[in-house]
Amino acid sequence: MLEEIGGSMFSENNQISGRQVFRLLTYDFLGMGTLLLPTMLADTAGRDGIFCILAGILSTFLYLKLLRYLLKGMKTSYPDFLKQKCGKVCGYVLWGGYFLYFILMASYTAYLFSTLMLNGLVENISFYLVLLLILLLAFYGMAGGIEGRARVYEILFWFLMIPLFLMLFAACREVKPAYWSPVFVADGKEVLSGSYYVLFCYSMVSIVLFLKEYVADRKKCVGAAEKAVWFSGGVFAALYLILIGLFGVEALAQMKFPAVTMMSRVQVTGGFLKRTDAFMFSIWFFTLYAMLNSMVFYSGNLAEKVIRDCGGYLEGKKRMLPYLILLLLVYGVAVLFYRNQQFLDCVTFLLWKIGTPFVVGVPVLLCLTGERKKHNKKVRVLVLVCFLFGCLFLQGCNVAELEDKAFPVLLNIRDQDDFQNVWLNHEYAGNKEVDYNHLKVVLIERSFLEKEAEVEDMLSMLEQEKEVPWNAYVMTTESCDRLAQTEGKLDTLLGNYLEELLENTSGIDQKAYPTLGMLYEERANHLETLYIPFVDIEGEQSGAVQDDTEKTQITAYEVWKRGRAAGLVDTDTARAAFFTQNFADDYTLQLAPELYVKVDAASCRVKETEKIGVGGLTEQIVAVIVTGEGEILSGTVSASEKEQLLNTRMEDYLNAIAAHALEKEIDITNSYRNLGADNRTWYFKYQNTPAAYEKDIKIQYLVKINWKSE
Repeated sequence: MLEEIGGSMFSENNQISGRQVFRLLTYDFLGMGTLLLPTMLADTAGRDGIFCILAGILSTFLYLKLLRYLLKGMKTSYPDFLKQKCGKVCGYVLWGGYFLYFILMASYTAYLFSTLMLNGLVENISFYLVLLLILLLAFYGMAGGIEGRARVYEILFWFLMIPLFLMLFAACREVKPAYWSPVFVADGKEVLSGSYYVLFCYSMVSIVLFLKEYVADRKKCVGAAEKAVWFSGGVFAALYLILIGLFGVEALAQMKFPAVTMMSRVQVTGGFLKRTDAFMFSIWFFTLYAMLNSMVFYSGNLAEKVIRDCGGYLEGKKRMLPYLILLLLVYGVAVLFYRNQQFLDCVTFLLWKIGTPFVVGVPVLLCLTGERKKHNKKVRVLVLVCFLFGCLFLQGCNVAELEDKAFPVLLNIRDQDDFQNVWLNHEYAGNKEVDYNHLKVVLIERSFLEKEAEVEDMLSMLEQEKEVPWNAYVMTTESCDRLAQTEGKLDTLLGNYLEELLENTSGIDQKAYPTLGMLYEERANHLETLYIPFVDIEGEQSGAVQDDTEKTQITAYEVWKRGRAAGLVDTDTARAAFFTQNFADDYTLQLAPELYVKVDAASCRVKETEKIGVGGLTEQIVAVIVTGEGEILSGTVSASEKEQLLNTRMEDYLNAIAAHALEKEIDITNSYRNLGADNRTWYFKYQNTPAAYEKDIKIQYLVKINWKSE
């Protein structure tokens, strides 16, 4: 009788399968967890956050063993079991605790959902309108009942997960494994704090107790939850390692939604979907939507049982009245979150420090103490599936028509005043709205790039606005206006030409060239030595007359060392750095006036070591072992001495370039980035004094190239 009263409003039998439970819980875990967990782990445990994820998974499995034991003794629904076990008054108090938790979680999810939509998917739309539309959709979903929603979850599961896995796989090619080290440096308190954050994301596993009355085969309920923990835990671990490898732990700790940012960072071959974050928003759209529905559903379940105990009975359309009231309550609380940051912080603290222990602890204490018509339901499910599946194809553009938009491919930044005047009033170009989604290159005048404070302000503003794609290349020049004059002689726009200049450079991997996202990361990480291409009109001197044969080319590189400009180097130095860092598919160099050689499929292995130098002093050596295949392009060398002579000359060539760069305090091996993984002693020595690193080291190349016979 109890199930008939509580469940006839949802579907004909009001039962879901174990597989549907698995997918329902997976959505609940992934929605908020993928958005918030990486930042919190990076901020507390740093690189050791991966161990916090493992600890959280193991703790959740132990907790599920306890829930399995509790479920065996439950002969009725969980709320009624609370009254039976704890008494009527105490039972109602626990009901109130759960109700408050569900409402606050629903409100926080709705707030997070709306904020995410406004930040990345739609613009110039009222928060109140977005929130209202989300809650109206949630109300519509509630009308289909738990069985109807479970069918939607089941249908869309792989349509959402496969694109997520593909994007994670695509992001792996840009991961820097050195960012994963060193590990085992966080103290016990930091690891415990990180593990608690993971446990918070998994605290929703306790809702299997509420699900018991809706699962056809109740023995599979906990098993489905275990599978959901394994699945989501694998996603958390993979995502966290990728985010650490992409951004570095310091930058990751400062990001708001790093998983969304990662989607804009991923380079998609062929230039298709330059804003992959917009394409992938459907993942968070649906997972947060599922969690919002779950929280409102369980709070409504409790409200319905209170009405039942008071002798009331809702039938027909009146059965949706409690859910309508609850959604209005959620709307009000979410608006308070939006308007009052102090209130949001207070409730967040309440959820983390009180709500989680409550929902996790009540079952522990219990163990210690002892219909809608079928065709209408199908219509609802079909409409909801079509609406949510359509979100897969949403783009990060405004509601303006394409013909009313301007799509720049090049952003020129000349100086601070120019940047603020243009950027702060960039919304419209003439009578067209500016859309930066297709931007290819950010071109910064060198005189501005060398002003550290101004560049910091520029990067901070661009990062906050989130309109310029993270994967836009960064280049520098003496005069943006002078380069603009050459556009008329090109067959394409200057921005497209500059992008092709980088991506079509023979033998150099495009990952070698800095993007705007890399500059954002280095504001916090201070680990990398990057090389920003300096472009100029080839052969032109200041004041020289241009001719038709002159074209814009890369003539030098601005070194960007740990978050600031460090001076120009020539193209030979930059190419030697790309080769040493394994960004070069092939490497051509001149070893003598008429002797040119080419190295293919080379591998450079960097190792830090110490040896006794002149006068018995210890020298810090960065050794680079070069292996691969090589051939002579021009010039002759006797066969008997070819291999030894060419290897020696190549060593001398690379050592000379490295020594010359070190005179400018530039390390072409970029070995400082790898200290955490390769040499913990040096890492702890220089982590607080990075400026001393290039002054103390020496670089030595050992070339072991196999030269092809002519």
